[in-house]
Amino acid sequence: MINKQRLVDEFIELVKIDSESLDEKNIADVLEKKLRDLGLEVWRDDAGKKYGGNAGNVMGRLKGNTGGEPLLFAAHMDTVKPGRGVKPVIENDIIKSDGTTVLGGDDKSGIVAILEMIRVIKENNMQHGDIEVLFTFGEEIGLLGAKTVDTSKLKARQGFALDSEEVSKIVYKAPAQNSMEFEIFGKESHAGVAPEKGVSAIEVAADAINHMKLGRIDAETTANIGMIEGGRATNIVTGYVKMKGEARSHNLEKLGKQTRSMIEAVWDAVERSKKYSSEGLMIARSKETVEREYDRISVDTNELSAQLAYKAINEVGLKAEFVEMGGGSDANILNGKGIKMVILGTGMSNVHTKEEYIKISDMVDITRIVLNIIKFAYA
Repeated sequence: MINKQRLVDEFIELVKIDSESLDEKNIADVLEKKLRDLGLEVWRDDAGKKYGGNAGNVMGRLKGNTGGEPLLFAAHMDTVKPGRGVKPVIENDIIKSDGTTVLGGDDKSGIVAILEMIRVIKENNMQHGDIEVLFTFGEEIGLLGAKTVDTSKLKARQGFALDSEEVSKIVYKAPAQNSMEFEIFGKESHAGVAPEKGVSAIEVAADAINHMKLGRIDAETTANIGMIEGGRATNIVTGYVKMKGEARSHNLEKLGKQTRSMIEAVWDAVERSKKYSSEGLMIARSKETVEREYDRISVDTNELSAQLAYKAINEVGLKAEFVEMGGGSDANILNGKGIKMVILGTGMSNVHTKEEYIKISDMVDITRIVLNIIKFAYA
């Protein structure tokens, strides 16, 4: 039923459309037309404008011809950099970039599987309930589309995000993440003439980091300080430093504990700087901002979406496996908005690198899998 050549041709078509994050308008326009041509009710938002982008989310609904639970299929339109001028190369079963850009299989492989699924459904008059589609913007720079989409316009409360690697694996758990920004204020002075009159914000930051537990905290929790900036010249005791970090955990209590420990490490380092102004006020101080980037995914393996995915993968001759993921995706946000969504793999490999590639056979398999989901859901 699947037209393999059509699947490949459409993938090549889409990866050639530049769509780095916040520049998704061209691909959004193409996808809107494709969905309309396939008979879906289509609507878009302009949420990207909030972030300086030129496109929002693209949504569609194929009205069902039978009863049953509405299902949502999601993928993101944007790619990481360098993603302009992609020149795909086909070698036997492999599609790869020419080595100067990413390929864009993350996540255009998910998009084409969804489009081919809809075509096959219509060409074969398959029974189906309402099938909804969500193509998001800005996933790669903070899950922006998923965060801003109005899910009240979607009927589905069960769904599938096509945005992982191995086709046989079902992501049913992923951590919540807190992002942290710390500002440390010291006091500038001449580093050669009067260093004792200054308080180095860099020293305070280094002391704080040295007292943080980072990396793999336990089986469920990780933490990192990933950015630090400050200083104006080598002959100035640095008066200001900004650093950014994160904590992730599958356990919300552990996430809170790790976040607090990192904040307290900064507070304690400020206290240890122990220099006071003439007014008796401690010179060094700090300010922190904490933001929940996304909620965790924790879908019960007996949930409809999980069971449909499991059966569908086994049906194509693969051994389905439920796995945990350490990163975040649109599914984290959509689960937090009440849609029980698991993540499916499309075969994308070496993502976010110029060595990215995908197997055509994996693209066929994931398309077979989503078609099996429809078959089992509405049999």
